[in-house]
Amino acid sequence: MNMEIFDYLKEMAVQHGPSGHEYEVAEWFRQKFEPLCDSVIIDRVYNVIACKKATIPTRDGSPAPRVMLAAHQDEIALMVSDILPDGTLRMGNVGGVDPRILPASTVTVHAREAKGGYQKLLGVVGALPPHLMSAADGNRNYQREELFVDLGLPAEEVRELVQIGDLITLNGPATKLLNDRCASKTMDDRACVAVLLEAAERLQRMGHMCDIYFVATSQEEVSCAGATVAAYTIEPDLGVALDVSHATLPSSRPDTTIPLDAPAVTVGPYLQHKLVNRMRDTARAHGIKLNAEIAARYTWTDTDAMQISRCGVPMVLIDVPLKYMHTSVELLDTNVIRESGRLLAHFLNELDEGWDSELWS
Repeated sequence: MNMEIFDYLKEMAVQHGPSGHEYEVAEWFRQKFEPLCDSVIIDRVYNVIACKKATIPTRDGSPAPRVMLAAHQDEIALMVSDILPDGTLRMGNVGGVDPRILPASTVTVHAREAKGGYQKLLGVVGALPPHLMSAADGNRNYQREELFVDLGLPAEEVRELVQIGDLITLNGPATKLLNDRCASKTMDDRACVAVLLEAAERLQRMGHMCDIYFVATSQEEVSCAGATVAAYTIEPDLGVALDVSHATLPSSRPDTTIPLDAPAVTVGPYLQHKLVNRMRDTARAHGIKLNAEIAARYTWTDTDAMQISRCGVPMVLIDVPLKYMHTSVELLDTNVIRESGRLLAHFLNELDEGWDSELWS
């Protein structure tokens, strides 16, 4: 395929897009989808909605079924919650940033400029060192309220540049590892937007009788609001959500993780079981390894919002395994991105007339 996965991941990691502030990364994704789709828009909540119209007409002339594919583009972040007398900054959460990963890391403070833009200030996250702690304090984890961002600037200058509520993003450039592995921030979930782009590229040479809506959703990390809006707008007949899931670690329980080397499909009450079986059949027919994930109730992904949109949407959830979720070194196997895109393209290519006739029987 044309898309170079690592080049994509390298560019992806530097796009600004915390939840609710996805305008920069949304424009970047708009440009990625434009050569591959018939139309691309950015809606009022920064969803990127790219439509690829059906290339095969239905035999009876009925409208093409609408399929919504969703992967979220927003990233976890922090925000300035207080400016201390010495000019250091306290941090609040935008999404789920674990305070245990923060000490000794570097961050970027997006300070506002007079012209309405943002000035990027590099800072380090500091904390009281163990040497100055009591024995009891030294034996517990840091709390976010105990950490601070040091910009290395005089307090007066910090107050001129920084305001309460300014965003703070983690720094974590894409780094190549051995065995086709890569580590980076924002793999959750922009790696799955790469799956959408991979599928869109493959569908340039494959027919499909459905109208396909590739959606890079906003605000998933805080509310799934983007998926809620997009699903209401598109009113899909079928939905496929793509998100990362926890890959196996030395200390993890087998029932809580999936192997790193292949995508998985989720089974649970929010997922349409006959469509899940169809996805499995597609994987088997094309020699694609596909593991299984279990979600007893919520999936905690865009699936949950899409499935109950309007009159309801039958859903499938594809999982890309990821180590070290919600850190600046999220790690995956780049081959899984490629295989997930191949799986999705074949699934859409083989979605034939009458695909839904047995879903509810």
